[in-house]
Amino acid sequence: MAKELLLVRHGLTEAPSFETIDLKRNLTIPGIDQLKRLSHLLKVSGQVCNHQVYSPANRCRQTADILASQIEIGECSLVNKIYQADHKVLLQVIHSLGSTTNHAMMVGHNPGVSHLAAYLTGEDHLLFSPGMMVRINFYVEEWEHISKNSGVLEEILQ
Repeated sequence: MAKELLLVRHGLTEAPSFETIDLKRNLTIPGIDQLKRLSHLLKVSGQVCNHQVYSPANRCRQTADILASQIEIGECSLVNKIYQADHKVLLQVIHSLGSTTNHAMMVGHNPGVSHLAAYLTGEDHLLFSPGMMVRINFYVEEWEHISKNSGVLEEILQ
């Protein structure tokens, strides 16, 4: 059975400020609206997701919640090490997904998600904007078999 990864950068957020801790920054109204449209597209296409993992940052939790509002998600996990992670750490998170998970979603941050998508697919031109999602398919039996250039970029959604 092939594995599918939906890799997502959180939606558009409040600008950084001295008054707000980075982890506490929230989505903006335009960011929320964009993610609602994206979640509707996922619903219409019949998207399946066995396991969703996301960063502890408010903006990632909010993004994950909005995307999960329109599709059925088997399991949701807040994963602390996704926050400010590079592509190597994000790959470790993917490798830890269970063998019964065939369709996974990861909600994280740039530059990590952009670098991970480039690493997995060889598509080094990808630079995720807020709220961007890519669908990557892997023709492997286990998540831990995923490695550099092992994925096929199937779709870019925004």
